[in-house]
Amino acid sequence: MLLHQSLPAKYVAVLIINPFMVYNRVIAYISLVEMPNRKNLIESLTYVAELLLVIVLWCCAPASFAIGVAVIAFKDVVMSVVYTIQWRNKLFAAGDSVKNWVLKVLKFGFFPMLSVLMTTLNYRVDVIMLEGKVSDAAIGVYSIGVSLAERVWLIPDAMKGVLVSNVAKGKGPEEVAYVIRICNTVCLCLILGLVVLGEIFITLVFGVEYAGAYQVTLILLIGAVFMVYYKMIAAYNIVLGKQRISFLFLFISVVGNVLANWILIPKMGIYGAGFASVISYSICSLMFVVYFIRMTKIPLSHMLILSASDFKKLKTKLKKSPRKKD
Repeated sequence: MLLHQSLPAKYVAVLIINPFMVYNRVIAYISLVEMPNRKNLIESLTYVAELLLVIVLWCCAPASFAIGVAVIAFKDVVMSVVYTIQWRNKLFAAGDSVKNWVLKVLKFGFFPMLSVLMTTLNYRVDVIMLEGKVSDAAIGVYSIGVSLAERVWLIPDAMKGVLVSNVAKGKGPEEVAYVIRICNTVCLCLILGLVVLGEIFITLVFGVEYAGAYQVTLILLIGAVFMVYYKMIAAYNIVLGKQRISFLFLFISVVGNVLANWILIPKMGIYGAGFASVISYSICSLMFVVYFIRMTKIPLSHMLILSASDFKKLKTKLKKSPRKKD
């Protein structure tokens, strides 16, 4: 729905959505450190409200570009407002205006904003570059393959929040390596499941005409596991205030993504776009891993998969983990 609008309308939508997205991300990190349980509750309620909104609009409203933008922006707008109310009187003096408070957060979030933009481009520039090069049907097939492969990232995205909280409370880089090992192990299991059941799932849910999405999924799964390293190390950099280096690595990755798509799409179509994403994800992760190893002296062998001692440690943590209230 959004792809077929005029460029000015797309730019307006980006200008509306992006500031809220970045502001929400910055203030959500504060909440993650200071009140993780309440943050999870706020997010859960917002997701439920978003789902209800989509159901109501789907039943009662005609499809339109404006409604699409509203649905995309809903979560970030609502959570930004709620977090602002939560933190307004806790982080700054009572006499400080909301305007000044928001400006301070946005100033801190400038490079995270650029990183969000680079991350989004890294994930979606392939779809943009496919437009006009292949049919709309082929883009639809490719998008389904992308969506299925990205389910692997649900685990690192969830663990990233836990990692930020732990590092902010004093855990060192060893915690980053430990969380990476957990994510790698779980993601490899998910990838195996997608390899075995992915084609059946696509055929049952989307129909035989979308069966080609399975090949796209297989290609993208090659690069999916690499992004675990980026997600965890970038989160670690945020806690240390090293957002600029993360932005630089992401910018280089996006440039590589664009060049790879430019070369491969004319030759291989949607499969070329898939391989371009794998190349980009690999470049991105390699830069973050090399930087992390040089900064922490933790060897790559400590960032692979869980060992027997890790399983014992994880089992002990799960048994002893107390329920805390914010």
